[in-house]
Amino acid sequence: MTTIAQVTDGIYRIDVGPVKAAKTNDHLQYSLVYFIVSDGETAIVDAGPAVVSPAVLEAIRGLGYDPARLSNIILTHIHLDHAGGAGTLAQQLPKAKAIVHQRGASHIINPDKLIEGTRQAYGQKFEADYGPILPVPEKQVRAVADGDIVRLGRRELKIIYTPGHAPHHVSVYDPQSQGIFSGDSLGFLNTGNNAVIIVPGFNLDYALESIDRIAALNPKHVFAAHGTADREPGEFIQSVRNTTKDYGDIILEATKAGETEEKMAERLLKYHQERNPDDPRTTLHRFDDIIPPYVAFFKRKGVA
Repeated sequence: MTTIAQVTDGIYRIDVGPVKAAKTNDHLQYSLVYFIVSDGETAIVDAGPAVVSPAVLEAIRGLGYDPARLSNIILTHIHLDHAGGAGTLAQQLPKAKAIVHQRGASHIINPDKLIEGTRQAYGQKFEADYGPILPVPEKQVRAVADGDIVRLGRRELKIIYTPGHAPHHVSVYDPQSQGIFSGDSLGFLNTGNNAVIIVPGFNLDYALESIDRIAALNPKHVFAAHGTADREPGEFIQSVRNTTKDYGDIILEATKAGETEEKMAERLLKYHQERNPDDPRTTLHRFDDIIPPYVAFFKRKGVA
């Protein structure tokens, strides 16, 4: 069931909620979509996968706005759960511009490589759960770089380059609300201690630098792509940085010692339990996807 919440003046959070997978009992969590209104102009930050596009359009209508007048589809990055629906929306909304970092632009115009990478990550039949990845017409794509401005009425949204999670990842700073649309650069906004979202190709140095760039803005709001906890932004950002770095320290030490991934997971679980004693997530498997990208990063860097 889709829920809509106004998070600050002119900014709404659209949450389609968990959706049951087509062939399993798993419940899939998609990226939150943010709808921005300024002086009669409208935009969204992240699109979610194509399967949620109808719900996003209906939510915009429910707020009293015509989706056909949408100015921008701003993508923090091009991963499936954030941007899989960009082509679907763009083809239905020909006036909307897809705003994406210059390193991701070609892949939403011609998504062949993106589709292949998605199949490797999500399985050959990912479309059953997430919908198709359709191309965004080239004339509707605006490639941006660090420091660029996306104007929406009197709002001037600033592009902040925040790689680490992905080399084409950006965050979006809104000076009017002093809020940051963080995509996956700060991980999940929930209680306890969490690292950034770790995926293959992860770069720890870039991730920490990205967190520091966001912290330097001293935002009053964090509009995260996942999670909706009410946390003080400065404390949350510092917590994410600490956990992300500490995970790296633990994994690097264990890698140098020649430990197995299972032993590394035991170390991480102990670390997490000490800082989050009330967290019910006690399985070692939660670290299965975290450890290999860290190890690969340290090996690329030549320190392990």
